[in-house]
Amino acid sequence: MNINLHDITGQESGVILVDTGAGRQNVVANWGDRDGLPYFMPYYAATSDPFPFLFMDVADIHVDRPLVHKGRLRDEVAHDGFDDWNPMGDDLDSDEPCDVYPLTNGWTVVAPKNWN
Repeated sequence: MNINLHDITGQESGVILVDTGAGRQNVVANWGDRDGLPYFMPYYAATSDPFPFLFMDVADIHVDRPLVHKGRLRDEVAHDGFDDWNPMGDDLDSDEPCDVYPLTNGWTVVAPKNWN
């Protein structure tokens, strides 16, 4: 079965913390009812496409259930230091409660409670 973030989180949007291999960054995404994981499209700024993601088929990636936890958005998305999840300066410095879903590929899905 392919991963579906809406089924996992009960929400249509959130933040995905992605290790690209060339660095770590957040992907603020609306995943709606789409299957798979959004793959960040770095050329988005040069296009007029309002949906800058391809969704990868990831049948072998699952939620690491023992590591699922509740947190605060600002604590889950680091803002400073060399290993920053937020190089684009997105406004994610909130103490909004969220559910955190680590994935078996090393990515993390953060679902803030008031997003949808």
